[in-house]
Amino acid sequence: MSVRGLQAWILKLSRQSMPVAGHVIAELNALTGSDDTTLHQLGEVILRDPNLTSHVLRIANSVHYNQTNTPVNTVSRAIALIGLKGMRAISISVLLIDSLLAKGPKERLLQLMAQGFHAATQARNLMKRFDEVAAEEVFVAALLYNLGEMAFWSSEKPTPEKARLFDADARVRIDSMDTLLGTSFKAITCGLAKQWRLGETLEQALYPGEAPSMKVQTVVMGERLSRAALLGWDSEEVAAVVRDMAKLAVVDVETCIGLVKDSAEQAAEVALRYGAVSVCPLIPSPSQQAILLDKRKAAIGRVLHSDAQLQLSILRELTSATNDRTDVNTIFQMVIEGMHRGIGMERVVIAFIQHHRVKAKYSLGQGTDNWRDTFDFDVSPFCDNIFTQAIKVGGCTWVTENLILKYNYGVDSDIARCIGEVESLIFVLEVNGRKAALFYADRADFGGKITQDHVDSFAHFASQAQFNLSLVSSRKPSG
Repeated sequence: MSVRGLQAWILKLSRQSMPVAGHVIAELNALTGSDDTTLHQLGEVILRDPNLTSHVLRIANSVHYNQTNTPVNTVSRAIALIGLKGMRAISISVLLIDSLLAKGPKERLLQLMAQGFHAATQARNLMKRFDEVAAEEVFVAALLYNLGEMAFWSSEKPTPEKARLFDADARVRIDSMDTLLGTSFKAITCGLAKQWRLGETLEQALYPGEAPSMKVQTVVMGERLSRAALLGWDSEEVAAVVRDMAKLAVVDVETCIGLVKDSAEQAAEVALRYGAVSVCPLIPSPSQQAILLDKRKAAIGRVLHSDAQLQLSILRELTSATNDRTDVNTIFQMVIEGMHRGIGMERVVIAFIQHHRVKAKYSLGQGTDNWRDTFDFDVSPFCDNIFTQAIKVGGCTWVTENLILKYNYGVDSDIARCIGEVESLIFVLEVNGRKAALFYADRADFGGKITQDHVDSFAHFASQAQFNLSLVSSRKPSG
């Protein structure tokens, strides 16, 4: 084995074995703060990956997060429901699980992942007794406690020599890691956690000090129980962990046994929500009954195709959000997400009209990363372009090839440099008699021609947004 030493393994596993996950995790880590722009940027990162979008929405609709059982159909709504930190934690977990399983399931990897979901569910449920907010951080730390070993088995082929790395004898495992790796799996996990900024709780749980925090204690308890359960629920090892958990949770042992077994039953459902279907049967069930799993694959939405049912669901969610007095920025984000995912418009933007300029506020779609800077056009009375024309006419404008030629904004204009010379749709929003903003959408790269169905759906979404925004505006106290 040519790779040897801690830094060599961190480099191999992070850059060669899981490069895509590492790149997106770096993007998620770069999103700091809690202002509206940051929330939208998080949504943009998630929506770039249809598989991540699918898993995030499935998790957001689970009983753990959506106790009212009201369907959540948009990432924007999911972020508003779960919060920035919780959504970041979920996204990173999904990315890493998907990345680990990408090269095909391997027996040792699946065993470790099953143990991780069991530990994470136990730790989260225990932590919720003390601090609801910290429970998600604890979940991720317990789930990724064996990340180094999982990453190793995801990328390495099993051999008789490597089998000694998970020998029942701890001394054999330690000697084998030293001989074959030149480091330990725990050290690799800690190194990856630091590189990807997976949280201090994970780092501290790997090497707890003399006075560990409650978060660290719950992670360690979850990890211990997940290992003990493999020896049987009636084993002395499980009984010993349960006694310690009962002492920590300040409950009697019998009550704690009930809580622990409930969490074990939940763990398979949690793994299913994260898309780890093959892991579920490996999580030990206290009831010893076959866990009935819904293995229907969540439809991975192809964002370039219209989805009438999704459009309807998002429109209903938009109405619900307005009734719940959701803030205007979240409504904007829900609308452009509906246009992007529901209608199949590749690039969508909401732009404000102020001081004779139209400037992007939020955007979605490939190639729109810098539109907050470049989608900024002059619409003063002396200009004549597709945006001034759309603002003058109001309502919905279908910018066809003929209209592009008529207003021939040319390759040297700011508009052409930003969006190209492509068919598009523009809808001007009027609130309280003032033309305050506009939606822009196109199918520039892969979507093909805009059809009348696209126009009708786009106008419907935009009109609904205008109605909702007018309703929100009317609620504001005068003066």
